[in-house]
Amino acid sequence: MNPQNKMVAAVMVLGVVMMTAVAVVMKLPRWRQKSKEQHQESVLQGMTPDKAITLCGKPMLDETQASQATPTRRLIFRNDYALAVELNFAASTAEPQTWRLAGIQDPSGEIRYETPASQIGVLPCLDGKQGKKPDQKQQ
Repeated sequence: MNPQNKMVAAVMVLGVVMMTAVAVVMKLPRWRQKSKEQHQESVLQGMTPDKAITLCGKPMLDETQASQATPTRRLIFRNDYALAVELNFAASTAEPQTWRLAGIQDPSGEIRYETPASQIGVLPCLDGKQGKKPDQKQQ
């Protein structure tokens, strides 16, 4: 291979590498956002009352209602801004000890946090990955 062909091949390889790098850099924010959303969904899908208490400390209120067709459990925590946040869990009658997160809202029911981002955002302690702040007190 003569030097001119080597130079052309090197320029072509460099061009392909640069185009690939540009594509990765352009898609990186979207990949990060998608990864974050998947993480938040995973955290919330596996959330149980015991796990919420372990991550966020003692709730202000912890009440269970087993008289209904579907047993429910309601936990109310204070977030970092001293706002009350209610977590509602439900269990099937077939498996009353298997709780699933049914919703997150303010205790009045006026504000419902529908998306995983808003649910983790209003009560960040649910995402154990974020860790507790050194000055955060047990509630």
